Amino acid sequence: MAKSILLPIDYSDPKSWEKALPVAREQAGFYGASLTILTVIPEILHLPNLPDNYGDGAAEHVKTKIKAILVEQGCDDLKVEIRQGSVYREILKYAHAEKIEMIVIASAEGDFPNYEIGPNLARVVRNAHCSVLVIRD
Repeated sequence: MAKSILLPIDYSDPKSWEKALPVAREQAGFYGASLTILTVIPEILHLPNLPDNYGDGAAEHVKTKIKAILVEQGCDDLKVEIRQGSVYREILKYAHAEKIEMIVIASAEGDFPNYEIGPNLARVVRNAHCSVLVIRD
């Protein structure tokens, strides 16, 4: 039984949430669990030719996009967390730190022989301390 569920999504990729969000909500309802949405912004490298404040506001921009998706889906009451760094590492770190008991994650299209299992998904499944429910497209 899960009391806390994590759904990592990418606001720019509807495949990451269109099927997974309803399943995550269903699981949360079934178990009476909390559901948290997590988005990871890839780390922005600070190169010499970029201004020091390059990337400022990215987290707020992403959070606004995520909130719009949740409003559209009728679940704007969900907790939203934004992290920056390596996608799979941040998912695993957050899940561990918050004692998440289930991760619901959508698969991505992949090439043979790893159909729909991208590198981030594979690492989350392989290294998560909790159950991982993969929603295939």
